[in-house]
Amino acid sequence: MPHLFRTHDGTEWKPGKPMPLTLADGTQVEGVWAGSAQVEKLSWWLGKHGHDLAQTDEVAAVAVRGEQTGIERWGDAPSGTRLFFVLEAPKVGKSGQAYRLAKLVTTASTEAQTKYFDDERFSLFGNFNTDGTIAKIPSLPPPSGPEDMRRPGELF
Repeated sequence: MPHLFRTHDGTEWKPGKPMPLTLADGTQVEGVWAGSAQVEKLSWWLGKHGHDLAQTDEVAAVAVRGEQTGIERWGDAPSGTRLFFVLEAPKVGKSGQAYRLAKLVTTASTEAQTKYFDDERFSLFGNFNTDGTIAKIPSLPPPSGPEDMRRPGELF
C-alpha cells in the first residue's frame, strides 16, 4: 500500500495528516489519511452511512514502503491523475473539533509493481466522471534499472 504521495507543487502527503480533498460535486473537504480501502470492496465502503468518495489534487508520484524489505520506493503517477479516498462519516475529537478519516483506495499491484515496490497493493489512479464514478487511469510501469534491484542492506 502506498505510504506517501507528492503533488505537483512538491508537497508530500502522509498518513495521519489532514489533507484537502474534493467530492464528486466539487465540494472541498478535509480528511485525515488513515489506512486503505480496496477498490474491490468500494461499494461496501460507500454503502456505510455518511461515507463519501473524494479525490486529491493532481498527483506527481507515490511511494511504497516494501512489506518485506522496508525500502521506500517512489514511482511516477500518470499525467493528470488523482488518488481516491473513502471519507468516513464525521467524528468529533477530544478537542470538540470534527474530522473525517480518509481511506486510500488501492488496487491489486501488477507483477512488475509487486516486484519493484514489494507490496501486493498499489494506488488506484483516475479522475471523477461527471456521474461521480471513477474514470480509472492505468498506472505507469515501475522504474527499472540496476539501481532498482538492490537488496536490503545494500548501499550502492
